[in-house]
Amino acid sequence: MVSTRAPETSFLAPGRGRVTTSDLVKEAAGLPLLLAFFKATCPTCKLAWPYLQKLHAAYGGSAVRVAGVAQDDEETARAFYSEFGGASFDLLLDPKPYAASTAFGVESVPHLVLAAPDGSHEVLFSGWSREGLEALGARLADSKRLPHTGLVAPGDPVPAFRPG
Repeated sequence: MVSTRAPETSFLAPGRGRVTTSDLVKEAAGLPLLLAFFKATCPTCKLAWPYLQKLHAAYGGSAVRVAGVAQDDEETARAFYSEFGGASFDLLLDPKPYAASTAFGVESVPHLVLAAPDGSHEVLFSGWSREGLEALGARLADSKRLPHTGLVAPGDPVPAFRPG
């Protein structure tokens, strides 16, 4: 994983208007910011979303700030949040022509990017990676000396990997 400066782009925050990458990093208040790009019609996003909610429930606000970045309209994105995992983390919109997705190099979704408090970022993975998500959870827990919460239960039949 290579860290580079996070692109300065804008997102639409429902109820707030436009926000920039810098705004979001600042609002994370010293925590890393996980941007999870998705599209409601993406089968792999549907698979991953409940596990991202588990990550948020375990570490959101204490070791990371999580934000979903929808390539959909607000109504569609909120319905997706409700249906797949009851997501309670922040929602951002990246309407066509997907300027934020382009700035962050998104070629397929889901696409997870971690922005550090210093403004650098790294692409974690695209698609679904059971190992990648567990490693992220362990990394976040270790960074704040929190107990590691397994995000995928033993015996869970979720596949190890699925492309986006």
